[in-house]
Amino acid sequence: MTQPNILFILTDQHRKDTLTAYGDIPCFTPNIDQLAEESTVFEQAYASCPICTPARASIQTGLYPMHHGMITNSYNYGNMVQELPDTPELLSRRLTEYGYQAGFTGKWHLGSGADNVRKDAYIQKFMGGIEFPEYQLQNDAKPTTRGYVGDDFLGHGFGGHYYPQFQNALKEQGKDFKIENIIKDFYQQHQAGVVTTGADSTIEHYLVDRTMTVIDDFQKEDKPWYFQLNFWGPHEPYFVPEEYLALYDDVELQPWENFREIASDKPRIHDVKRGDFTSWQEIEPVVKHYLAGITHIDAQIGRLITYLKANDLYDNTIIIFSADHGESLGIHGGLCDKAIFMYEETNSIPLFLKAANQTNSQQVSQFINTCDIYSTILDYAGVEKTLRDRDGQSFRPLAENQAVDWPETVVTECSGIGSILFSQRMIRKGDWKYVFNCGDIDELYDLASDPYELDNKVDQATYSEVLLDMRHALREWMVEHNDNLIFEYDALRMKKAGRAND
Repeated sequence: MTQPNILFILTDQHRKDTLTAYGDIPCFTPNIDQLAEESTVFEQAYASCPICTPARASIQTGLYPMHHGMITNSYNYGNMVQELPDTPELLSRRLTEYGYQAGFTGKWHLGSGADNVRKDAYIQKFMGGIEFPEYQLQNDAKPTTRGYVGDDFLGHGFGGHYYPQFQNALKEQGKDFKIENIIKDFYQQHQAGVVTTGADSTIEHYLVDRTMTVIDDFQKEDKPWYFQLNFWGPHEPYFVPEEYLALYDDVELQPWENFREIASDKPRIHDVKRGDFTSWQEIEPVVKHYLAGITHIDAQIGRLITYLKANDLYDNTIIIFSADHGESLGIHGGLCDKAIFMYEETNSIPLFLKAANQTNSQQVSQFINTCDIYSTILDYAGVEKTLRDRDGQSFRPLAENQAVDWPETVVTECSGIGSILFSQRMIRKGDWKYVFNCGDIDELYDLASDPYELDNKVDQATYSEVLLDMRHALREWMVEHNDNLIFEYDALRMKKAGRAND
């Protein structure tokens, strides 16, 4: 079989229920909807970790964060590895080993570079005395030092609007870029605003231009290509073109089903992420900016698909669409951002796969995790199983309706964010969801009867057997995946319950 071209489109902090394939939030995404109509839609895909750096490193390594070492965002307290190490197992290295041209543009967040870290005002103010090993090793992890052709946008990027590459491109094209009417989203420093210089002046438009340019270059070679397009949006700051925000002027958004929550049986650590607002009317304008950002990204994806079709590439290119993790936007009594809590809005991710020449839609209900994406890409590239399956496995057989032995559980891990170290594991099995919160109350939800996770059943005697089963299932997963948290988990949860045999 001829090796196919592979395009991977990744959004950031994207609630999957904003897409017609998964939910009914009034968000306008005609191009993504059409892609879903020609794809395998994975209904139950989960992030390896609901934080940018760990999830993105899982895509590049096929490993859970506990194994690749980037367990929270780069240069945050508690992170073990700050710059993505260069190994033969990296996605890009495996692809190029098997004859692929590998390209990358957009958000990276897997390294900042020693010189950039030294100049970073925040790091110098709060962490300036720390001599990171990366300083001495000059271990600058960026796409072009990790096997990719394309663009190096180092660090977090804060939306990507201020990188020199983008600013210089605007100047060359005689374009201005202006953000006005900035408002706060009532949580820390997050912002929303309006781009008044048009969609073609945005970073999203630029990234699609860059994608087309690199693919044009790849087409000159008689070799297959892999390209990863990484949008910064809809992650905050929610700076969106006014023409897309205007689409929501007359849309009356309803509060989330779990917007209001008065519960004493939820982890207190959640309070760290509660925004300073009390009504839906306060946050609704910010939500509209978020939805408009998704609509803008959808339009840019439409431009890219038009390009692929015009160049006879669409039918023969495998297209994967997903996100690193989700977003909260005021759920459960005002929770903002992600991490610390393990709700579906932040842990569950969109995932489509359009195979070459696929025209029909189908749904797959098996549990998928981020590490499986790595294995699947390499499977389509022709990499043998022993080299592609690490902490995950290829879901290609599921997309092709083949019989395959598939796990009945999926796990999301988290070790904290910012300056908070907090160990968590979330496991799904059937309709049940269990969250181990180290040092806090655990959570148990029946998603069949309680899809918005309002009723924590962890201390309800009626569900004691279910709780025990879920705790044993998590322990079995920990044993199978060499999870070092198992020792603390045993001490805190399994000592009285009786441990499963190792």
